[in-house]
Amino acid sequence: MSRRMPAWVPKQHGAWAMLVVPYLAGLLVRVHDGAGVPAFAYPLFGFWLAGYFAFNAASTWLKAAPARRGRLGRPLLVCAAVSAAFGLVTLWLAGWTVLAWVPVYAFLLAPALWLASRRRERAAIGGLLTTAAASLLVLVVGWTSPLGLPWGSPLVTDAAACAALVFGYFGGTVLYVKSNIRERGNARFARVSVGWHVAWLAIAALGWASGWASAWWAAFFAVTVARAWAVPRRRPGLRPMQLGLIEIALCVVLLVALGAVGV
Repeated sequence: MSRRMPAWVPKQHGAWAMLVVPYLAGLLVRVHDGAGVPAFAYPLFGFWLAGYFAFNAASTWLKAAPARRGRLGRPLLVCAAVSAAFGLVTLWLAGWTVLAWVPVYAFLLAPALWLASRRRERAAIGGLLTTAAASLLVLVVGWTSPLGLPWGSPLVTDAAACAALVFGYFGGTVLYVKSNIRERGNARFARVSVGWHVAWLAIAALGWASGWASAWWAAFFAVTVARAWAVPRRRPGLRPMQLGLIEIALCVVLLVALGAVGV
């Protein structure tokens, strides 16, 4: 299906976790801290999912040859229309201040679209930009504007810490997956991947020592360091499905820990 309809069905199956986990993480942080889930957060999820489909369709359209763009316009228009419908409901429930998130996301996603137009959509920087945008959803589900965040409150501190650590995990996954597939055998890229994971292990350990992150984050990143180092060296290499199953397991652990222990 994805070969016949690349603009309808995203081919990056790992993106599903990136779409869903930060949203659920944001809700879990609020619930664990005793805060309610705002009404706008529910249509926001529909806007987010349909928006990603529109983003995928736009990327496919941009990198296509001009002769092929005609038939790729329909999925772009349909996905954009569905996203806009959910967006209007979100706007109605959240108020105009929610539009303050738009320039933040434009700053992150516009370069990714530019890379797609240059047929470089799989560049690591593009993956890091989209994972940063996804990770910000931890904050977006709880607050209608980045300008009105009550910095210093325990809830915002927890949500911001969670967003950063979720980015650390998903950003590392971008590098880790590439080190196993497109960059397999590239020792320099493998070192970059391991270095990223080690850096975030240090950040998580610092968060534990200073009190803004639970100990489980350090243990979690220790596991990701081990898999970033060991799996690319495995002979034979793991298939994409096997790599995906490992990441699904890690995502489940992350969400269960957030729900049970908090940030």
